[in-house]
Amino acid sequence: MPKTAIRLLGLLMGLSAAAPAVAAPAMWEVRDADSVIWLFGSFHVLPEGLEWRTPLFDQTFADADKIVFEADVRPGAMAELAAEAFARGIYTDGKLLSDFIDPAAEAKLREVASGLELPVGSLLAMKPWFAANTISVSAMAAEGYKAEGVEFVLQPDLPADRQTYLETGEQQLDILSGAPETEQLAMLGATLEELDAFPKMLGKMVSNWVEGTPDKLARLFLSEMGGFEDAFLERLIYQRNRNWIAPLESILEEDEEALVIVGAAHLIGDGSVLDLLEQAGYRIERIQ
Repeated sequence: MPKTAIRLLGLLMGLSAAAPAVAAPAMWEVRDADSVIWLFGSFHVLPEGLEWRTPLFDQTFADADKIVFEADVRPGAMAELAAEAFARGIYTDGKLLSDFIDPAAEAKLREVASGLELPVGSLLAMKPWFAANTISVSAMAAEGYKAEGVEFVLQPDLPADRQTYLETGEQQLDILSGAPETEQLAMLGATLEELDAFPKMLGKMVSNWVEGTPDKLARLFLSEMGGFEDAFLERLIYQRNRNWIAPLESILEEDEEALVIVGAAHLIGDGSVLDLLEQAGYRIERIQ
C-alpha cells in the first residue's frame, strides 16, 4: 500500500512494545515441481532501532535473483505519490469536511487535531480518506514511528534491475481516493474512535510480527479493522491478494528465485496470498 495508507492496511508496528530477545518475522518457502520463491511479511513503518533482520533473511535476500515488492517506495516515487495524494485528497469545489460529518464527529476531529498539533482548517479542507490518513500518520509520528519499515530500508540501496513490483502506487491510491463517500466516512470515524487505543494495539502487533506469531497478528488485524466496511477491506486486502497470484505464478513458471516482500496482512488468514497459493496446489513450508 502507499505509505499514505499505512494504518489502513493494518500493517503497523507499535513503539510501546519492547523488541524480543530473538527477532524472527515469519517467512515461507513456496515450491512447484522445479522452482521456488520465498514470501516475507513486512510492516511499512517501524519504530527507530527495531532489529528485525535475521541471518536467514539476509542470506535469502542476497541469494534471490529478484526482490519483488508491492510497489516502488524509493524517494522519487514517494514524492510523486504524495503530490498525487494531496491533489486527490483536497476539496476544490468549496466543500468542507464539516459538511459531511455530524457535530459530534467534528468536535472529536477538533479535539484530535489540537492534541496532535494539526491545523484544524487544513483537516476540514480534506476529504475523509485523506483526513483519516493525515491523523493516523501524525499520531504515529507522535509515538516515534519513522519510515524505517522493511521496504524503505531495502529498496533505496537495491539495484533497479534486482527489484520489481506487483502494482503501482497510483493503483494503491485508487483504493483510498476512489472509495465511496460512505466508506471514507466510516474510515474517518473508526480512526477518530480508535485513536486513543492505537499505541497499545500497535505495541501488540509489533511484538507478534517480530516474534513470528502470525496467528496472533491475524486476530489483532481483524480487531483493528473492525470499524471499516467489508467492501473496503475486500478491495484493500483480498482483491489485491487475488491479483498477485498470476504474477507470482509467472515467476515460478520462469524458474526465477525471488524473495517476495508484501505487507504482513496479505499473508495471514483465509484469502491470504499463502492460502490462495496453497489452494492452487503449491507446496508451502514456513522456514522462519
